[in-house]
Amino acid sequence: MQNKHEIEEYFFKKLTELFPSLPKGNLSKPEPPDFLIDTGTETIAVEITQIHNEKGPKEKFPPAQKHATEDSILETAQALFSQRNNIPLHMSFTFANNILLSEKQRQALSRQICEMVETEIYGRELEGHFSFHLRDNLPQELLRISGYYFPNVTGVSWYSAKGRLVPNLTKREILSVLRVKEKKLKRYIDKVDKAILVIAEGLIPNSWFDDIEIFEQNEFVSQFGKVFIIRYLSDQLIELK
Repeated sequence: MQNKHEIEEYFFKKLTELFPSLPKGNLSKPEPPDFLIDTGTETIAVEITQIHNEKGPKEKFPPAQKHATEDSILETAQALFSQRNNIPLHMSFTFANNILLSEKQRQALSRQICEMVETEIYGRELEGHFSFHLRDNLPQELLRISGYYFPNVTGVSWYSAKGRLVPNLTKREILSVLRVKEKKLKRYIDKVDKAILVIAEGLIPNSWFDDIEIFEQNEFVSQFGKVFIIRYLSDQLIELK
């Protein structure tokens, strides 16, 4: 899962599995909302969101934009790996600062990354979890490579650690998400009967949430009828409202 729409589809499917009382009906994606369920008697809006790292007060661009070149290199490397290997991996790459590469050099680095990962996973048993971390003998553009395999997870994520690192989930973060999404909700609230917000845990290890079970149901006030957190690895649904 690399793009926004794939992630939304994945977590909407998880919502239907973990929240069986979600009404069924004709499904559309009017944007906004992300998903609209029309049962014939009512309409339910579903918003899927993730928490992203934001730019600092003195930064001109957010991390994701600053590290777009790195993401492009990794997208090519991951696509090449998937063509040659049917092994879903979560890969984290820490790049050196300010890499400047031509298109030919990017393609070469993508191939080199793919081959390094293939060498590392060659011959490994896939019945259990494993991880690996590389710091030595790397291309000069890379400082660290970390890989994770989970036998119960079919999703794939290759990402730049600097560009995709997100803060841990706190009450402040949740309230911030609610404020942003409620502004979007105002654009269509009069056209739906109910609205549901899903805060989806990140797909990468350094964006997984800690201790979110401390949040109590009905602790949050929101214009959304229900607010959930979905955990990526454990398929856990936590109701905040």
